[in-house]
Amino acid sequence: MYNEEEKQQLMQDLKEMETFKADVGDEGKILQDDLKDYFINGNGDKQDLIFRIELYFYAFKLFCRKEVLIDRNQFTIFLNDSLLDWHLINLVMQDLTDFELIIEAVRENKDVLIDLNFTLHY
Repeated sequence: MYNEEEKQQLMQDLKEMETFKADVGDEGKILQDDLKDYFINGNGDKQDLIFRIELYFYAFKLFCRKEVLIDRNQFTIFLNDSLLDWHLINLVMQDLTDFELIIEAVRENKDVLIDLNFTLHY
């Protein structure tokens, strides 16, 4: 998945993040409103939303193994982990209340990893 240089950089970033305490404030609700506006009305910038989604999940120490996918009325987070801390997912779902969450275990190479699929029904 990653070469040695990328692994070293990721480990460095993770060490820095360990000392970082995130306060997402109202960002989750604002993000939810912006996602709804994008899905329903087509307003907003897709790349900006992808970046904001990834940052929002990083704040909860939920790291992506590849870029967030936004498609039609849903977005998918490709977690870089095979374990899921339900407490963290519950915190996310308190902000993203208008989305349905489907948790999927997928086999990638020889690893079983987790994908989170958030769907807006309107």
